[in-house]
Amino acid sequence: MISVNATRKLHHYWLYAMVIVVSLTLGIFVGARQLSPEPVYNNAQLLPAPKMLPEFNLTNHYGEAIRSSLWRGRWSLVFFGFTSCPDICPLELQKLGKLLRVMQGNTGLQVVFISVDPERDTLTKLRDYVGFFHPDIVALQGSNSELARTAQFFGAAYDRSVIIDSKLLSVPAGIDMPDGSGDVYQVNHSTRIFIVNPEGAYSGSFMPPFDVEQLEADLNLMMTH
Repeated sequence: MISVNATRKLHHYWLYAMVIVVSLTLGIFVGARQLSPEPVYNNAQLLPAPKMLPEFNLTNHYGEAIRSSLWRGRWSLVFFGFTSCPDICPLELQKLGKLLRVMQGNTGLQVVFISVDPERDTLTKLRDYVGFFHPDIVALQGSNSELARTAQFFGAAYDRSVIIDSKLLSVPAGIDMPDGSGDVYQVNHSTRIFIVNPEGAYSGSFMPPFDVEQLEADLNLMMTH
């Protein structure tokens, strides 16, 4: 017959052994996580921690107010520009349209074009413009003040340059174009492509120059990591 003291000792030994096994298991798991290599991207630069998007008072190219649902459940690539852009915008939107066609089997991706030229970019203009590059590209517009707030959140920079009475004026983001500006002026804007994850959080950006194959590889890596 085993004494009570012996039974207690066996019980203590059993508990001690279980603690050791659990500690070793956790150590192996944590060590494996720490040793697993982080994904290496071609030119995606991710934030240390994603930032949840606030509610933006913007409308899509059908005049519908957007909601947070626009960003939920899919990855989004956001590009700021304007339809009268002579070079950068059409070149980059052409690449983004191609990217959508290349990844057409993946419904978890959308491209969002935000116009920073509300005086000239009407709904009709925006619809025709983005539709030329791909029918699924979403265009957004808003007031100058709201566009500046949106751009500031992402860290996108832009301003306008206009000549009035033979003087070159710089119109900062958020300010309406002055009287007498007409339809001939330049919009200067950053060219990053911003990344919004399926939880609706700004998670990073792509730096130019952009290559469709590299964008596809980086996105596939993000979507599976």
